[in-house]
Amino acid sequence: MNFKLPKCKKGVSPIIATLLLIVIAVAAAVVTYSFVMGFIGTSTNPSGQQGQLSYDSYSLKSIDDENGNLTVFIRNIGSKSVTVQYCYFNNERYTPSDTTTTTIQPGKAVPIIVTVGPVTAGTGYNVRFVCTDGTILEFTAVASSAVAS
Repeated sequence: MNFKLPKCKKGVSPIIATLLLIVIAVAAAVVTYSFVMGFIGTSTNPSGQQGQLSYDSYSLKSIDDENGNLTVFIRNIGSKSVTVQYCYFNNERYTPSDTTTTTIQPGKAVPIIVTVGPVTAGTGYNVRFVCTDGTILEFTAVASSAVAS
């Protein structure tokens, strides 16, 4: 079988084909760059330092019928100092006691004491500490029974 192409149809010139390929490649690169920069811009901290918290231990006990006492040893495992501003206990905002240190240096652990609403032994409560820079530590604390004296 012999196939012959008609002589009347012309193809795209090599120069125009090369220019089209370059334009397509540049457009693809711009779209990829925009996507990557948008993703990186929202997932990283521009200062290069981040606050990151964990807790070593906690104690949650009832003081009386109206108040509970929450003591948490919070460790800063990030690369910058953080200042604890609020404690949310079952979605109610409390301020840590003035007698505790609320600024935590990197690698250090400090006790944070918060007087909260009433607690029941054996019940789990949602606890969230929020720092001035937006760093958050969230966990569930189970109340223990108070020691009788």
